[in-house]
Amino acid sequence: MAYQLKRLAGYALGFILFYAPFALFQGIIGYLLTGKWQELSIHSLCLRIPIEHLLDGKIWNYNPISVISTIVLLVTAFFLGPVFCGRLCPAGAFTEYLSKLVPSKYQIEWSKHTEITPLRYGMLAGYCMVPFFGSILACAYCNFFIFDLLVRYYIWGYFISLSSSLILTALVWLIVLGIFTKGGRGFCNFFCPVGAVQNFVHYFSNKLPFVWRMQVDKDKCVGCTRCQKYCPMEAIQVKNNKAQLSLHNCIACGQCAHYCPVKAITYGGKQHEK
Repeated sequence: MAYQLKRLAGYALGFILFYAPFALFQGIIGYLLTGKWQELSIHSLCLRIPIEHLLDGKIWNYNPISVISTIVLLVTAFFLGPVFCGRLCPAGAFTEYLSKLVPSKYQIEWSKHTEITPLRYGMLAGYCMVPFFGSILACAYCNFFIFDLLVRYYIWGYFISLSSSLILTALVWLIVLGIFTKGGRGFCNFFCPVGAVQNFVHYFSNKLPFVWRMQVDKDKCVGCTRCQKYCPMEAIQVKNNKAQLSLHNCIACGQCAHYCPVKAITYGGKQHEK
């Protein structure tokens, strides 16, 4: 119970940091840049647009708060892994917790039907290539924005007309890849460029000894499959009676470590790895 409360506290902190009416993270950066405290929202943070323009070099043309936030995101992913997704992002957590309401027999375990990693990075590559063809995708299927709208409607009754792309995104995010997907984070796995770019960075920085990551002690692992069962990203597979963790979609949420009965999974630097 204490662990789950800690997880919920992390997502509550993420909400206070990034979403209106608080948006403290954006507010602090804005205050440091301008000397004034402004009322900001998730749009001033926007991580998607700078990521979309990583390859064409236009990343520096956008809102400085957004650019600085993206740099912070990438630096954090380099040293600590995708902790933004696994420990702070309320949009990802929302569907993860909703999925617990649906019996597992009605949910899709995508790793049994397709290879997640190629689709994850293929989507990211396409996302970053679109600006070269005079178009953008950042706002067309943004689950961060939809979550923001849900919150605003619940708090203030504020609502706006949705585009067809956002309606489709809501259905896919909440229903198909949400409550009817094992772990509830199918949208995170397949469509979120923010998560994918963090994993891409983390996969390469993971080679360095001082970088923190989730890791499995194969000597301790008994192949019980509990880590595989509770991983919301399907990032763990038990093969030959040993857990194998994929850094391509692990979000360092710590679920696997918490549920491991022999403490074979830990989060730390390579000096802790066995």
